[in-house]
Amino acid sequence: MPRHTQAVHPHQPRFAQTITGAISVLAIVLQVWPILLIALALVLVALFAPRRSPVNWLFRKIARPPEELEPVSPVRFSQWLAVAFLGVASVLFVADLAVAGWIVTGMVAVVALISGISGFCIGCEIYRFALALRGGADDLRGFLGLSGSGPWIAVLTAPGCARCAPTVARVKAAAGDQKVTVVNLAERPEASHAPVKSIPAVLTIAHDGSLIQARAGVVDESMIQELVPLR
Repeated sequence: MPRHTQAVHPHQPRFAQTITGAISVLAIVLQVWPILLIALALVLVALFAPRRSPVNWLFRKIARPPEELEPVSPVRFSQWLAVAFLGVASVLFVADLAVAGWIVTGMVAVVALISGISGFCIGCEIYRFALALRGGADDLRGFLGLSGSGPWIAVLTAPGCARCAPTVARVKAAAGDQKVTVVNLAERPEASHAPVKSIPAVLTIAHDGSLIQARAGVVDESMIQELVPLR
C-alpha cells in the first residue's frame, strides 16, 4: 500500500475477505481452480495499487464514513497471507496435485469467511501475536516519537477519523498540565505497530517505553480518567 495509507475503514478488510472467501467457495463448487486467480489478482491489486482496486472502489461506493479506523499493518500482513495461500493452491493445481490444491483452497475459504463475517481477522491476530513474540512492541518510544522522561500520554489519530479530534480534546482537557502527545499515523506510519486494534487510541506509556494501558475506539470520560493520572 502507499506509505501514506496507514489506516483503513474497519469494515473494508471484512468486505475484501468476504469476497475472497466467496470466490474460493465458487471455485470449489464449480471445481474450476483458475477462478482462484481472480481472487489472487484482486488481493494483489489491493496490496500494490489500492486506489485502483475494484473491491476498494465498490466498498467506497457503499460504505458510510467511519467514526474510527484500523491500523493498516495487520491488514497488510493478512493480505500477504492470502496471497501466499492462494499462490500455493494455484501451484498445486498446476503441479496436478488437485486434492492438495482443494484442501488449501478450502482453508482460504474458511479463514476468509470467518474473518469477513465475524470481524475477527485471523491474519491480523497472527500479526499481533508474532509482533509480541518478537518483542517489537515492548518499547513504544521509537514508534511513537516520544522523547524526554516519561511516563507519557499518547493519542493515535489518522486522517478521516471522525472520533479522533473529539477524543484528543477530551484527553487534553482531562490531562490538565500533563503533556499529551498526538501521533498522526499519516505523519508517523511506524506508530501503526502499537498494539491497538482501532483508532483513535489513547495510550499511557511507562518510563521504559512499555505500555501501561490502552483504550481504542470509543473512549468515554471514565476511561480517560483512568488513563490520565500518571503523576
